[in-house]
Amino acid sequence: MQNTYNVFISHRHEDDALISSFKNLMQNKGVTIRDASITSDDPNQARNPDYIKTNILGPGIKWAGALVVLITPDTKNHDWIDWEIEYANKHNKRIIGVWAPGSAGCEVPEPLDKYGDAVVGWNAERVLAAINDERSFEDLDGQPRPPQPINRIGC
Repeated sequence: MQNTYNVFISHRHEDDALISSFKNLMQNKGVTIRDASITSDDPNQARNPDYIKTNILGPGIKWAGALVVLITPDTKNHDWIDWEIEYANKHNKRIIGVWAPGSAGCEVPEPLDKYGDAVVGWNAERVLAAINDERSFEDLDGQPRPPQPINRIGC
C-alpha cells in the first residue's frame, strides 16, 4: 500500500535537484511525496516579495502537513528559508530538517534550531518517523546531535 504525504520542501533554488532525489528516496520506501514548493521546473514569475509570501508560499505551507527543510551548506542565513520555517511554525506545521548528502559540518538555520520538531539524516525511515510525530535530532550520520546553544533573554 502506497502512503502519500503532502509536504512543502523548503530549499535553496540552487538545490532543486535534491527535491527529486528526496522524492525518489521516499518512493523507494513506498511513500509518495506531494510537494507544494516552487522549483525551477515550475517557477513563479512574481517579483514582489509580499505577493510571493501571501499568494504562493503561504498557501503551499498551509496546505502541507509538514515543512521539510533540506539542509545544505548554504541553507543557514537564507532569508526565504528562515521565513518559511517561521511561517510554518505560526501555522502549527511539523518542521523537519533533513541533512542533504554532502552536508557534513554545516550549520542549520537558526529558526530550524528554534522551531524544528526533528532533524534527521538522509534516510527514508527516519524522515517518515519524523513526519509521523517522532522527535529526533540527529547529525548527518544519524547520531544524536549534541545540545544546541539557545540564546536566552532575561526578563
